[in-house]
Amino acid sequence: MNFDRMRDRDLRKEAKKRGLRRYSYLNKAQLIQYLMTGDHPIPPNHVLIPDGRSEPAILSENKFQVIPSDSDLILPSDTSPGNFSVKQILHGDCLSFLPSMPDSVFDCCIADPPFNMSQKKGLGWAFSSHVTMQEGWDIFSKDEYVQFTLDWVTEILRVVKRNGNIFVFGSFHSIFTLGFIMQNIFDRRIITQIVWYKPNAQPNITCRMFTESTEFILWAVNNESKKAKKWTFNYHTMKSMNNNKQMRNMWEIPLTKPTERKHGKHPSQKPLQIVERLVLAGTNEGDFILDPFSGTGTTGVAAEKHNRKWVMIEKEESYNQIAQKRLDELSEQ
Repeated sequence: MNFDRMRDRDLRKEAKKRGLRRYSYLNKAQLIQYLMTGDHPIPPNHVLIPDGRSEPAILSENKFQVIPSDSDLILPSDTSPGNFSVKQILHGDCLSFLPSMPDSVFDCCIADPPFNMSQKKGLGWAFSSHVTMQEGWDIFSKDEYVQFTLDWVTEILRVVKRNGNIFVFGSFHSIFTLGFIMQNIFDRRIITQIVWYKPNAQPNITCRMFTESTEFILWAVNNESKKAKKWTFNYHTMKSMNNNKQMRNMWEIPLTKPTERKHGKHPSQKPLQIVERLVLAGTNEGDFILDPFSGTGTTGVAAEKHNRKWVMIEKEESYNQIAQKRLDELSEQ
């Protein structure tokens, strides 16, 4: 078998097939060494740090602790893998950080990935200041977008705990690709699709179709369809928020308020209300939430307000600065 010509994902599958442990922490060269020799390149009781090297795990309440077990499980307390602090914004591409994180760390993931809806030249309308999306980070070819979605979903499914909740925002540009990958490639249990109705949505610029007034949130459970069980759903909390009636899967919530944009704007910033609802529905106090495309930090703000732990990843530094201002403002209240 020619390991050098195999992709990382296939190398990890081969490692798992052979019963080798701790393979998910390794880069490609280390995986090849592991498969050829059976000797783990990371010494026992060491953890990876962001540049791919390893260092001794510090067994204290402020660090990830290496717990001796059959699965070499690494558990978080107040910091994240490789000395990434809990309640920290990681500046960079999520696909550069996620591979160094251990398996089954997070209780929940809330993701708002690129929708691949931007145009190289945005369209404007004479009667509105609105211009269609034209962000470079949101432009992919069809094949690139499928591969990008497959890559980040693969890592999310690894770092989220078994039966943990995964909430992903999307539009018709992206939600079908995401659903196919979740259901047909990874056989993950889809609980429902939440429809977010925007009563104050922007007008249709072309006047050749209905005014787009909805987005979707795909709610998946990180387990095979027939094995998924005991996922978190705080039914009574949702019912109490809905005048003591069952919460439906269509949420009428206006676009993001100007007060939530006062530190700076993001073209697709989600309202705090909708992210808070996901946090309260799908997690419990003390749970650990990951947001791999955090933008201006709405997930972190919602998590802070409701006593959850969080780690956010965002590659645009200007958005990270806005997120930090929002979090600082929250801590001063």
